[in-house]
Amino acid sequence: MMNKKIIKGALFIIAMILCINVSAKNKVIASRGDFASRFLIVVDNDTYNASKREITEYKKVLENEGLGVNILIGKWSNPDVLRSEIRELYMKKPVMEGAVFVGNIPVVRVQNFQHSTTAFKMDEEKFPIEEASVTSDRFYDDLDLVFELIKQDENAPHIFYYKIKESSPQVISSDFYSARMLPPTDMGEDPNILLKRYLQKVIAAHKENNPLDRLVIFNGHGYNSDCLTAWQNEQFAIKEQIPLAFKNSKGNGFYNFRQDPFMKFRLFEKMQQNETDLFVFHEHGAFDTQYINGEYPAPNELEKSGPLNVMSISLRNTYRRYKGERAVRFKADVIKEYGFTEEFFNKERLDSLRVSDSLFAASFNIVLKDLPKVKMQPKISIFDACYNGSFHQPGYIAGYHVFGNGNTIVAQGNTVNVLQDKWSLELVGMLAEGARAGFWQKEFQYLESHMIGDPTYYFYSEGAKELNHRLAKYPGDTAKWRDYLNSDNINRQALAIKQISKSDDKNLSAELLTIFKESRHYSVRMEAFKRLIETRDNNAIEAVRLGLDDSYELIRRFAARYAAYYGDDLFIAPLVHTILFSNESQRVQYAAQSSLQMFDAPKVVNEIMRQVNASNITDKESTIKSFSQYYIRQESSQERALKSIKDKKEKFDTRMSAVRGLRNYNNHKQVSSLLEVLKDNSDDNKIRVALAEALGWFKLSIHRDAIYEILQTVNRDSSSSEQLKLETLQSLERLK
Repeated sequence: MMNKKIIKGALFIIAMILCINVSAKNKVIASRGDFASRFLIVVDNDTYNASKREITEYKKVLENEGLGVNILIGKWSNPDVLRSEIRELYMKKPVMEGAVFVGNIPVVRVQNFQHSTTAFKMDEEKFPIEEASVTSDRFYDDLDLVFELIKQDENAPHIFYYKIKESSPQVISSDFYSARMLPPTDMGEDPNILLKRYLQKVIAAHKENNPLDRLVIFNGHGYNSDCLTAWQNEQFAIKEQIPLAFKNSKGNGFYNFRQDPFMKFRLFEKMQQNETDLFVFHEHGAFDTQYINGEYPAPNELEKSGPLNVMSISLRNTYRRYKGERAVRFKADVIKEYGFTEEFFNKERLDSLRVSDSLFAASFNIVLKDLPKVKMQPKISIFDACYNGSFHQPGYIAGYHVFGNGNTIVAQGNTVNVLQDKWSLELVGMLAEGARAGFWQKEFQYLESHMIGDPTYYFYSEGAKELNHRLAKYPGDTAKWRDYLNSDNINRQALAIKQISKSDDKNLSAELLTIFKESRHYSVRMEAFKRLIETRDNNAIEAVRLGLDDSYELIRRFAARYAAYYGDDLFIAPLVHTILFSNESQRVQYAAQSSLQMFDAPKVVNEIMRQVNASNITDKESTIKSFSQYYIRQESSQERALKSIKDKKEKFDTRMSAVRGLRNYNNHKQVSSLLEVLKDNSDDNKIRVALAEALGWFKLSIHRDAIYEILQTVNRDSSSSEQLKLETLQSLERLK
């Protein structure tokens, strides 16, 4: 025993010496002067040596603005070492408001935390870790989260895989804003040269007094169900939040993929338009693609190619991507549906047209090879798209925009797929008021959302200095934000609602409901509504009920979604009204149609019959039949899934698939049966673990308290496996 203690003691001393040696290699250059808040530049040794002059100038220009800057220079063998150094610096005074990670800083990819993304759900046991992980700097900027190392990537040693621990807080609340200055490695130039050139334009931009008065917003193919009401309503909201951009026709442009079958070329013109401040891309995306027109562009009269030729090219390109049975099925469907012959799919013909088809298809979307030729002008670009911010890739869309030859200073993008129905421009009016871009990003508490470039950039506004001071020093301090709540400035009102909602004031929901009912402003009502719906009290229920009939499409859409998360029968009637009579709002209808699946089908069918029979709908019988059959079929499918979950003799994969489906569809009417399966210690442990995880998604359910109680019981049961105890612990943390 004594020998073991001596050995352990010796190993501990050796480990401490190694840590001291690692720390000794790392250097901190402190800020100079008296500052109210600080900013941290984290940079690796090689990048610092290559760009020392530009980094020093960057520090200087920020300190001239009144923001103290520390530079942490080093080489980190793993993210934990860096995180501990950041924590040590963060704990010092004055407050550290933000950080930027420059160059080759370890990249963290996270598992077991999908509930903090907007949409990403992938089976972490079935799929490779490279596919089922989320790249996220929340590892560095939320110091309360607790992570456990899984492994270092064998092929990319700068990437590390972690899981969130079950005992960790399960909600993101970043301590400071952060961003990456990471030039793509496949742009054809030395990344250090790209960084030096980029920092030079950042320094120049900070010396300008540039207000936010020029913006462009684009909606790509398939975004928000191509709903024109959603597109139109966003214009009303943006006009309230960024009024300077609406002083004349040059200040704003709202574009839609329908305006041109090859819209990307018009976008290139707009992206190079001088003095553009903000460019928003609402689109579908990949790490290397911005999807603009989709595979089948608008069938306009094309000068050189008629609509039939466009469709033929698209069908051939789709067919080339398919293999085996999938290709056979696709060919059969095309022949049957469009009347094409076997000759259309002749291999020699397909090969002869491959190059021309590829060139034509390249006109639909923006890809990486397009971007070096485009001199981006927007100071800030927002990519409301999947994967465009995937900075762990050698080349990624946001990186090409920021580190290209233009004037873009900072971009926001996502590292995995993202929900279309999130409020992607929440509090965007902060930017018009002069908030640093990083402070705006900090309000997006999602695992996948990141800034690429300089997060300290801000647009000129008379109140900018005071606003940034508040955001740095007093986030969530109710007393410090009350005057903003009573301001005539709607951006300040909305921001105050968000900050005040971070407190534990029990009376706040009643105040928010009053604001929601009485405010005339889209963004103020939406902010009050969003803060309310997460409280799960009676005021939240009332807000959702009222929200289903709000004049703002986005509020109606959120209300339709959250009605399903709550599961209260009082939502059936307004949801049915939406699916019957809101044809102008496709995305709201889609949300309502999905949500009604979570209610008892007989109640839904009765309400459909009542409303149709009392309406002016022409073919009442057909309408009742089609909608009723749909919900009866959905309930039958749900009952089959529940039967599979309960049947211990059913195939494991079938049971597991049914359990995982509950993450997307919180089936409140099945909760009592699901809890019986969870309590059954004779059932398959993996099924019970997966069910415990799925029930953690029911955080707003009317049955939440019952779920919480059973999770607690199972967690305390001595017969429960360690894995089940950990999963129930995590779900309990999520439901708190």
